[in-house]
Amino acid sequence: MNLPAYLQRDFAPQATPAAVVTAPGVRFTVLSARLLRLEYAPDEMFEDRPSQAFWYRQQPVPDFQTSRSESELTIKTRSLTLQYQLGKPFSAETLTITLHDAETAVARTWHYGDPQTDNLLGTYRTLDEVSGSTPLELGLMSRAGWAVVDDSRSLVFNEAGWLAPRRTHPEALDLYFFGYGHDYRACLQDFSRIAGQAPLLPRWALGNWWSRYWSYTQAELTQLMRDFRDHHVPLSVCIVDMDWHITNVHYEGVTWSWISSGWTGYTWNRELFPDPEGFIRWLHEQGLKTALNLHPADGVWPHEAAYAAMAQRMGVDPASKKPVKFDIADPAFTQAYLEELHHPLEAQGVDFWWMDWQ
Repeated sequence: MNLPAYLQRDFAPQATPAAVVTAPGVRFTVLSARLLRLEYAPDEMFEDRPSQAFWYRQQPVPDFQTSRSESELTIKTRSLTLQYQLGKPFSAETLTITLHDAETAVARTWHYGDPQTDNLLGTYRTLDEVSGSTPLELGLMSRAGWAVVDDSRSLVFNEAGWLAPRRTHPEALDLYFFGYGHDYRACLQDFSRIAGQAPLLPRWALGNWWSRYWSYTQAELTQLMRDFRDHHVPLSVCIVDMDWHITNVHYEGVTWSWISSGWTGYTWNRELFPDPEGFIRWLHEQGLKTALNLHPADGVWPHEAAYAAMAQRMGVDPASKKPVKFDIADPAFTQAYLEELHHPLEAQGVDFWWMDWQ
């Protein structure tokens, strides 16, 4: 299917040819003096499509030199020296990268497979049910001065602009070596160039937010915002938690799900919010942004105002009263989901969404 413009992205995934060095079964790309892409593909099927993480491999070509002997390939930038034993899979003996620290004149050598024991780690997908210590994913920052991002099994964007699995050899590798010493700012700069820059947060997002899991009425929440103003407490955002939508939902035979618990919903609870458009307009008049809480996992059920439209678009007979399953990996569902559920509420004035995945 052809994706609408709001789901399309501009990519520049194919590296400039002058930055690419190939040998049988391998491809190395010099993305910057401190950043190398390392690919191994026994079938010579290398990946040029954008991945989930890396969209902009087409970068200005840095100065570098290459040399080859019968057995070895060497690539040298001002910061890194890569050495690879030709014709062999990546291993600690066949692939090394030496980092040259201009400040200390100390060289450190990475061998393929070296554990990232000095990595300062990244984040964790969810803190639900976490109590105490929990293992974190690897990050970009490391006291060792280098980090390796393994992109081998990530999804890629296909020709239609939608995410799809890679078609790669099971032994294929797609690695990104960040060698920055202790210039952590340079590491982030390189990452943002190939992954895409994070948009600057709007000024209001840095202010005070109000959010409470509570069944406020429109009148109560309006008065609460007035009380904050009268007590000279500045607010930027008023979040409306899940009781903005219908929560008292019961379906025969459904004993437990997010829908029976009232978590999933897209239809205003008019008993609590008789005039949602007027409420949002009033918030905006007070200089407040607002977001609604969503738990989308249980799909769209017959009590929703948009059920018939969603069902028809997804090939479900509305008369069947069967729920429309949530499937964000399906482009047809995603388009219908945004156009039938999100966009009408955004037209009412919703500024952004609290996507509270459950």
